[in-house]
Amino acid sequence: MRVELHLAPGARSSPHVLFLTVGGPTYCAQLRTLATNTGASLACTDFGPNGYRGPGQRALRKEDWGDPAYLAEVARLPDRLRAGGVRISKLVLVGVSYSGYANAELLATHPELHPAALIVVDSYLDLAARYQALPLHHETRTEMTTVIGGTPATRPDAYAQRSPSHHLDGLAHAVRSGTRLVVVWSTAARERREFRGATCSRLANAEWLARLAGLLHRPVVGYVTHLPHAHALWDRGEGLLMLAGIRKTDRPLKARAVTFQPGAPPPRSSYCD
Repeated sequence: MRVELHLAPGARSSPHVLFLTVGGPTYCAQLRTLATNTGASLACTDFGPNGYRGPGQRALRKEDWGDPAYLAEVARLPDRLRAGGVRISKLVLVGVSYSGYANAELLATHPELHPAALIVVDSYLDLAARYQALPLHHETRTEMTTVIGGTPATRPDAYAQRSPSHHLDGLAHAVRSGTRLVVVWSTAARERREFRGATCSRLANAEWLARLAGLLHRPVVGYVTHLPHAHALWDRGEGLLMLAGIRKTDRPLKARAVTFQPGAPPPRSSYCD
C-alpha cells in the first residue's frame, strides 16, 4: 500500500477533519480542492500493483477491487496517523466512481473504523452488476477478470465477497454506530449512456439501500441528481458534507432525496432503465 498524505495546516496541533479515500492518485486529485477549501486533511491510499498515476497511463491501472488484505491495511491507517501525531476531529470516507465503491467496501468490511460519514458519489455497490454493464472487451472488464481471477460466472463467490451489496450487515453496523451514509447518483441521460446504467441501475445502488433499510428496520435516504458524472463532488462537494452533517454551506447539492422503506421495493424514480 502507498499513502499520499496532505495535512491541513496545524493538523498536529489541533483536530481537523480527515478525508480518506482509496483508488490512488487519480481519485486523490478529485478531493484536493474540497480538502483545501474546507481546511481538512486528506489521506489517499493506493494498491501496490496499481500503476495508474495520471492521463495517458490507463493501461497501467490495476485497482484492488475489494482485495481483503489491502483493505485491512487501509483500515489501520487512521490509527497509524494518530500514533504519528495527526489529530483527527472527524473521519470521513469519501469517493467518486471506483473510489466510491472501494470506500463502501472498506467500511462494509471494517465497520470498526467508525467514520463520521461515508459519502459515495456516482458509483455502485455490486461488482457483478458493474461487470455485466461493461462492453465485452472493455479494459475495466479485463482488469476485473485479472485481479479477481475470473468472471462473475466462473467466480461468483469472489465477486460477492468483494461487493458492499453482500456486506450490508457491516454497513448497517456502521450506521447504527453513528456513521452518516450519503449515497448520491445521477440518472442523467449522459450518465446512463456513458456507463451503460452501471452507476444508476436498480442493482447499482437502489436495490441495496432498500435492503439496508430492511436490516436497519427504518428508512434509508439516497440522493438522485441529473448532474454529469462526478460533478456532485467537483461542483457541490461542500453540499455533500452538509448532507453528511459535517459542515454547513450556502451552496447545497441540488439533489432529490429518495426514501427507501423497510420491506418495500426501491421507488421506480430512484434508478434508470
